[in-house]
Amino acid sequence: LIFLQFLNLFEVASVTEEDGDRTKQYQEESKRMMMKKSFVNEDEFLQSLSMTSICTSFEKIDIPRIAQLTQRSNQFNLRTARYTEEDVVRIASSENHYSLSFKLNDTFGEYGLVSIIVLEKKNKNDLFIDTWLMSCRVLKRGLEQQVLNEIVDIAKQNGFNKIIGEYKPTNKNAMVKDHYLKLGFEPVSNEENNWELDVNNYVYRQHFIKKI
Repeated sequence: LIFLQFLNLFEVASVTEEDGDRTKQYQEESKRMMMKKSFVNEDEFLQSLSMTSICTSFEKIDIPRIAQLTQRSNQFNLRTARYTEEDVVRIASSENHYSLSFKLNDTFGEYGLVSIIVLEKKNKNDLFIDTWLMSCRVLKRGLEQQVLNEIVDIAKQNGFNKIIGEYKPTNKNAMVKDHYLKLGFEPVSNEENNWELDVNNYVYRQHFIKKI
């Protein structure tokens, strides 16, 4: 029953709303870049965008888009896990996982659904980042910082002391090789490309995105 509730049986999964709105997104991004030229300070530019985000666990209406993102995202994708819609439904209803999706808006328009997180309970102490992917359209907007803050909140609320991240290199995702290092994770001894974050000593990251 849970499986059927999450599936959009009468939706066309191959064509999402975002797919039909590319031209508008390009026009909006052009306006952002024009405005950015008037700022010397990056923080002031980001503040001027008046960004807001909607952060939720996986919702039924977003299942096709979430699956599509896991299938298509290559550059900003730490482990490049590929999921079908059935996989996404399973994760959303699993007691061993937490899911997060992020939609971003600013003064120029909507970016749409731009980041997907899947967290797995490894044991009572460790929370593993199974999937962290993000649209390259929102790079350098501060979303990485907001996402990590949300992950830490989940860890704290559920009694985890450590967050474990893994980078699986491919020929397309070199841009996120140092992703965890830049966010304050420490390398795991004798485990290449594995990282850990102490939840209890975490200092929340600054960003200019308002959660709504």
